[in-house]
Amino acid sequence: MNLTQKALVAAIALGVALHFVGGADPSQRNYEIMPDMLTSIPYGSQDANPNFADGKTAQPPIPGTIARGFAPLTAKGVVLDTRLEWKELGSDQRAAWDALAAPKPDAASVGAELARGREVFQAKCAICHGPGAAGDGAVTKRGVPPPPPLFAEGARTMSDGHLYRIITVGQGNMAPHASQVKREDRWRVVRFIRSLQK
Repeated sequence: MNLTQKALVAAIALGVALHFVGGADPSQRNYEIMPDMLTSIPYGSQDANPNFADGKTAQPPIPGTIARGFAPLTAKGVVLDTRLEWKELGSDQRAAWDALAAPKPDAASVGAELARGREVFQAKCAICHGPGAAGDGAVTKRGVPPPPPLFAEGARTMSDGHLYRIITVGQGNMAPHASQVKREDRWRVVRFIRSLQK
């Protein structure tokens, strides 16, 4: 037995001996050696906090942090840019977006996928694009410039990845919908638009 092991055995023996010799009084509270471990100070998310240099409890995420379920979009090994307008993208970015393709549903779920695409389109897109995607949504009757029909030549010749990008980051008067429509639902909307174009 080395010296460290002997010291540890001696400390344990001393602790056990003190436990029995000390004559604990069950009517008295124990002595708290580290009281902060038992009752830590709760800080609300917007409270001032002296533990951080900026004095705030809510801290920004560490640079490079990716929220669960929000990994960057990639196509053919290229991380897709969601900050720039389509016309500002380089040729490699445009090619990568054009190459982006929807996951193929199995034959049994095609109808359900299309129904979900219709449901999301009616909830999020029809207000501007209209229920039949003719660009005649309710807001166009109140001064908002009408979007082009989604069955026009420009939309029909556009790649699925380009349509997906427009839903994700917006284009022209259309705001981004990435925060409102889940990734898999955006693909379902693209499929629904393609079904309208037929």
